[in-house]
Amino acid sequence: MINQNPCKECDKPRYANTSLCWDHYRDHEKRKKQAKIMAKIERKSKTKGFIEKTRKQLMKTAWKLMSEWIRRKDANEDGFVECYTCDAIKHYKEMNAGHYKHDRLDLDERNLKVQCIKCNHHNSGELDVYAENLIRDFGLEWFNQLVRDAGAYQKYTIPEIAAIIRDLKTKISNL
Repeated sequence: MINQNPCKECDKPRYANTSLCWDHYRDHEKRKKQAKIMAKIERKSKTKGFIEKTRKQLMKTAWKLMSEWIRRKDANEDGFVECYTCDAIKHYKEMNAGHYKHDRLDLDERNLKVQCIKCNHHNSGELDVYAENLIRDFGLEWFNQLVRDAGAYQKYTIPEIAAIIRDLKTKISNL
């Protein structure tokens, strides 16, 4: 025999596998959806500035600033800078900020150097020459620490990214 228990709100038959009739089930779902929207609005209203943006948007902003900082900090007064891996000299706007370890330490200056488009894009970063130059310039222990740090990498948190953005804006404005 089929259990025909009535709706817990009224005496109508229950809807599907719920304890409510169709009308009360629909109203319950609308209230639940509205509560979820209101909670989201309340969360957003409590946040300020950087927190309103998503982590991905913040990373994009931070990367643009970091790339500009890396390319401009070693440029001469005319804006020309030398590629770290092939010694090509071009204006900083025609260069890239290349990574030794990509997707890790993306906002760590130790991991980033100026590279021409040929080395960075077409030759996949010239990582062998990049590594040799890092060891030559900073030493083997420093290089090994960079590799260890990249291996222990944790994603940047939103407050960390926000602090990096503020710091980079200050550095770039002082150039």
